[in-house]
Amino acid sequence: MTAKAPLDPFVATGHPIHTRTLIIDVFRADDRHLRAEASIIDLRKCGFVPTGGDLQAAGIIHQMSIDAEVEVTTREITRFEPSQTVVAFEASDDTGGESCRDPIHRLRALEGERLGSNSPKLLAASFGGPLGCSHLLTLAQLLVATLPRALDVEAQYVQGGWDEREDGERIFKRAVMIDGYELYAEHEMEMALQLMDLHTTPRRRCRQSIYDRFSYQDEVRLLARIDTTNMNFKSIGVAERERDQQNRSSAPWLDLSPRVESLVGGFAMGGLGRRLISLLGGDPKVRTLLDTFLGLAPGMIQCLAAVAHRFSESPAALDEVRESDTPSVFSLGGMADSCYVWRKDSYLSKLRTGYPSEEGLSEGGIDQSSDAAREEPGN
Repeated sequence: MTAKAPLDPFVATGHPIHTRTLIIDVFRADDRHLRAEASIIDLRKCGFVPTGGDLQAAGIIHQMSIDAEVEVTTREITRFEPSQTVVAFEASDDTGGESCRDPIHRLRALEGERLGSNSPKLLAASFGGPLGCSHLLTLAQLLVATLPRALDVEAQYVQGGWDEREDGERIFKRAVMIDGYELYAEHEMEMALQLMDLHTTPRRRCRQSIYDRFSYQDEVRLLARIDTTNMNFKSIGVAERERDQQNRSSAPWLDLSPRVESLVGGFAMGGLGRRLISLLGGDPKVRTLLDTFLGLAPGMIQCLAAVAHRFSESPAALDEVRESDTPSVFSLGGMADSCYVWRKDSYLSKLRTGYPSEEGLSEGGIDQSSDAAREEPGN
């Protein structure tokens, strides 16, 4: 019998350790273009991790954004401008002068390309693995998945076309919240994910109530429990609710757990993206479920990093790491070629080659490869 996480009420348990928030706002820029503002924030809620020659404490550890513009008719990307306000590795003597920001220009390779099924491949080719930053790549992958969705919903609900909108008006918003909770005594972790898509009615149609601005909402809730001794799923629960002006107060939550029950007992980390694409990618009816679930592995990496400080609470475990020929990934930082600062020939990778050290405990912890950051086709 497959275990199913409870979703009604939607209650997670354990010690809150990390929250990842991804936000995408879509606006009308002018009569031909939309503008999108995308952001990702990682908020660590406990512990500390030796990173970049210092101790990275709880607080905002990543804060990054992308400002994009798309031609509405052709869906050509005319601007794709990234920014990294807070990163794990600033340029310093400890990093050999290297920084997470060094490869950021590579993301501009999407300018001139059209949104479509090839966008994730282009992102992986230009910014995946050792070419870029796994966190910014995760945001970029979500952005190129969200913009076609926003345009499709706009076409469905606004029959008057693009001219119904005013310049600067917000059309669509997607918010993805990923929260991790540690159940230390049970050797388990709980991941609570929520996605919301909100589409608005054109302002010029809203005359009586602010609720007239409500056009359409799609919500997904996902609650998964993972055994941290082997990183396998113990239970997965998923529910979705879609509503518009016609059923705003009566739309039911639908249990989608059976769609993903085959994942229970399987590995929750590397390769999960490919398994999700194979399981859900061919069905547009569960597209938002797929977009939600694809955030689990990258978000869980950050949660695992949040509890890396436990090595400092166990001298015996730290001694074992120091003495091992094949030390724990926690002692090594990000996996080889998982991002620019941990590429095989980087300054930090050369420092750690051949010897684990307390200094090597990094914010990444486990594989931050582009696979975990949604590089698969159709994403």
